[in-house]
Amino acid sequence: MKKTRLILGPLVLALIASFGLPKMSAFAKHRMGMADMIGAAKTSADHEKLAAHYEQEAKAARAKAEEHKMMADAYRKGGGPLIEKLHFDQHCDALSKSYTSMADDFEALAKAEREAAKQANK
Repeated sequence: MKKTRLILGPLVLALIASFGLPKMSAFAKHRMGMADMIGAAKTSADHEKLAAHYEQEAKAARAKAEEHKMMADAYRKGGGPLIEKLHFDQHCDALSKSYTSMADDFEALAKAEREAAKQANK
């Protein structure tokens, strides 16, 4: 029985660890790899991947902008002296504007990468 535990214990730990490694590897690649991807982009496909990434970021930023716009409207609709004193709606408006600007910048990056992809084919 003791031998079985000695063998199965490390085996179970290795199995559990192996399930987490792909997730950690994907996370590290996504977070640490953008600068490397940008530096290594030479082919049309490389630039298309970057463009797709920027389009996803733009989409997420637009969603956050809309969310904060709706929050500002909700604060204004709710009203009250505390809302007026603390300007929650104005904070949400500022965030909505910031996220919209961010989305515009990501879309400009995506457009530039698409142009780079066309140039890489030549």
